Amino acid sequence: MIVDSLARKATGELECFPYATGYLGKRKVVVAVTGVGVTNGAMVAALFIHKFKPSELIVSGTGSRFNPRIRTGDTVISKKTIHHAAGTLTDEGMIYRKVRGPLPGQMTHWAYPPDKDLFALAKAAVASYEAEAVTVDGESYVPKVFPGVVTASDLFGVSDAKIADMKKKLNPDLMEMESAAIAQVCHQLGVPHVVFRAGSNRTQSNPGTAYRKLGQTAAAAAARWTIHFVRYLGEQGVGK
Repeated sequence: MIVDSLARKATGELECFPYATGYLGKRKVVVAVTGVGVTNGAMVAALFIHKFKPSELIVSGTGSRFNPRIRTGDTVISKKTIHHAAGTLTDEGMIYRKVRGPLPGQMTHWAYPPDKDLFALAKAAVASYEAEAVTVDGESYVPKVFPGVVTASDLFGVSDAKIADMKKKLNPDLMEMESAAIAQVCHQLGVPHVVFRAGSNRTQSNPGTAYRKLGQTAAAAAARWTIHFVRYLGEQGVGK
C-alpha cells in the first residue's frame, strides 16, 4: 500500500533487498520490506541508513495483541520498544538488563525510546487522521491510533508461561519481531526513529492461523497511518 501510494516512483535493489523511492506528499521516501526477524530487521536498517543517509527511520508493520483492550487494526505509536530476549534467563524468567559490548560506547539496551520530536509529531498527527473502518469477525469499527509499549524478539509464538512473565515484567501492548533490533541500529548510528505497529491476532503460542486471518487487516491499518504521518511531516515542514 505504501509503495502504491508513491508519486514519482522508482525501484531498485540493495544487496538482496528490493526497495522503492518516491514522494508521499512533500516528503521524499525510501520504502523497503525487512522480512521476518531480528537479523533481517537489523540488516535492512544498517544497509539503508548507510546507503541513503535518511533524516529519520519509520518502522511500520503488525504485532500480536498482548493488551486485550487493543483490537485488530488499532495502531500503537511506540513510546518504548523492548528487546524481550535481552538480559539473563533464570528459573524465575527473564531479568532484563543492559549488555556491554567490546567496543567503547557500545551498549545493548533492553529498551529503546523513539526520537522525542517524532513521537510528539506522531501524537499530534492523530487529530487529523481519518482511519478506514475494518470488519473483523462480523464486527465493524474504526481503528484507533495511540501511544503504547511494543516488545520484539525472534519469537513468533510464546508459551502461556512466557506471556505471564512478560505481562508481569514488561506489560507490553503489542509483540513482534523486528522493531527492537531496528531501534538499536538507529540508536547506535544516531538516526532518529519511531515505531508504528498495528494489532493483528492475540498473543499466543501458535498464532499461524490467526495471523493469516488478521495480518493483512493489521498491515493495511499500519500502512494507512504511516502514509498519513509522512504526509503530515511534509505539511509541518519537517525534513525534506
